[in-house]
Amino acid sequence: MLLVTPLLQELERDFPNAKIDVFAKGVLVDIVFENYSNFGTSIKLSRKPAKDFLGYLKAWTKIVTSKYDLIINVDPGSKSGTIATKLAKSKYKVFGTAELKAITQFSDYRHMAKYPVYAYWSYFKIPTREISPLQLSLSTAELEKGLKTYKSLQESNKPLICLFTYATGQKIYDSSWWNTFYEALSNRFSAEYEIIEILPVENISQFNHKLKHFYSKDVREIAAILNHAALFIGADSGMMHLAVSSGVPTLGLFKVTLPEKYTPYGGKSDYINTNDKSVDQMMAQIENTFRN
Repeated sequence: MLLVTPLLQELERDFPNAKIDVFAKGVLVDIVFENYSNFGTSIKLSRKPAKDFLGYLKAWTKIVTSKYDLIINVDPGSKSGTIATKLAKSKYKVFGTAELKAITQFSDYRHMAKYPVYAYWSYFKIPTREISPLQLSLSTAELEKGLKTYKSLQESNKPLICLFTYATGQKIYDSSWWNTFYEALSNRFSAEYEIIEILPVENISQFNHKLKHFYSKDVREIAAILNHAALFIGADSGMMHLAVSSGVPTLGLFKVTLPEKYTPYGGKSDYINTNDKSVDQMMAQIENTFRN
């Protein structure tokens, strides 16, 4: 969902009075886009249609019976997205496949946040311009509340470096790797920064909860806290994209997924291919890229 936010900002720029319905799996659609003025409604497709067949059928009925001015398939590799684009009623349809040849001129067209924007540009022959970053669009009240919580996490007045040690499947790093990384990070930066851990909804810690940490199931609350931090470091994950969309400088750790497709995008962000860098080299990159 966060990777779609640059496209919503792009469409708001060209069609400021339009409303955009978002067809997606999962329950976070309304939460992610709640502060986007051009967000219309969500059409949620159940991840488990066998258990929610009526809801699944309702979503597809909405797609088939609604009439839109424009439909954009944000992920041409998605079967449900491609089918929905074919079935929905609209004069203008951006499938994302027909436009591929035209957008390969962009070196970063593979990135999931940029691909649909390039496809949209190609379809309407829009001149290139800067693509907006990932943005959760936090409210002033959310940011003020996040600052209070952020300050409560500080044991001193040092800015916080936030670590996220969880990821799914092969993207996760084990506790041994994280402890080695943390020791080097602490030796290099603890004189100027405090280091804490942001926990996932699964409440799993590769430090066995020994590091000072923060836990919440509210993604907007987490983002509002991260907004005030000095740096976020975590493996390729939804939390990594949440971090960069909050505005915090973000460093993604990659070992199996493609950085050109998933690297954190927006603001002061970077990634490390951990397969070909030593811990000392990682610390040097953090030093060169993120230290004030």
